[in-house]
Amino acid sequence: MENRELSKRECLDKAEAYCAKAEHCAADVRRKLYEWGAPSEIFGFIEENLYANDFLNDARFCHAYVHDKVAFQSWGRLKIQASLHALDLPDSEIRKSLDEIEENTYFANLRSLIASRRSDSPEKLLRFLAQRGFTYEEIQREI
Repeated sequence: MENRELSKRECLDKAEAYCAKAEHCAADVRRKLYEWGAPSEIFGFIEENLYANDFLNDARFCHAYVHDKVAFQSWGRLKIQASLHALDLPDSEIRKSLDEIEENTYFANLRSLIASRRSDSPEKLLRFLAQRGFTYEEIQREI
């Protein structure tokens, strides 16, 4: 493989294609740019263009992330919130997305996790559910 530095246009094209395939956040794009060997001085330019052309959208990403983590991995609010904070997303968007969680699905997930671990000791069950991001109050409500 050729070891040359990518141009600004090539980096932007690659980043647009990357974002067009699935929802990503700015941190994902920066990680990809680094992997591709893009010069770090163009990271800001690329990010600005992606936001301007709606390839990146924090609200859309947060909503999709929260939905997928609840629906497919049965994560609790605390774990989702911590993961989104780690991606440097705005607190306002994180809060809005967490507020949109469907309560019936959320607590059905929690009940399912409790049922699947009924044979565990109460302490082990509580630790497991806390690691999944559920609050003590939510766990107590469903036990």
